[in-house]
Amino acid sequence: MNRENLSAPAASPKRPPGGYTILVVDDEEPVRRLACRMLTWTGYQALEARHGREALSTIEQHQGPIHLVLTDIKMPGMTGRELGREIQNRWPGKPILYMSGFATEVFQSGLLEAEAPFLAKPFTQDDLAAKIRALLTSPS
Repeated sequence: MNRENLSAPAASPKRPPGGYTILVVDDEEPVRRLACRMLTWTGYQALEARHGREALSTIEQHQGPIHLVLTDIKMPGMTGRELGREIQNRWPGKPILYMSGFATEVFQSGLLEAEAPFLAKPFTQDDLAAKIRALLTSPS
């Protein structure tokens, strides 16, 4: 057997530095779970919340930092935008990435400002990783 075949795989340039924790907020369990799996496969620690109030509670109670919140826009009770405002009031500067399967509606209806970080559903693991990496590495 060739010695090269026994060496460790090269580190992926797409892999983020370790130690980042991402909170995924989505009322649809299959979407939330898939996003968490994608994040885990990319090297992040992923936490889940089913809605805005649960997300706020998770941020308050989590032992350690939550580096970024990935939230759906359209959720019952508290929209993702309302959640984002509440997070910014309590934890200024925390990055928030909004996602929705209704991009046109979200922007046309004013649910989200055009400059807000946004990811359209469905998305790929690479799309998700690139957006998160850009937010985590951009100056606040």
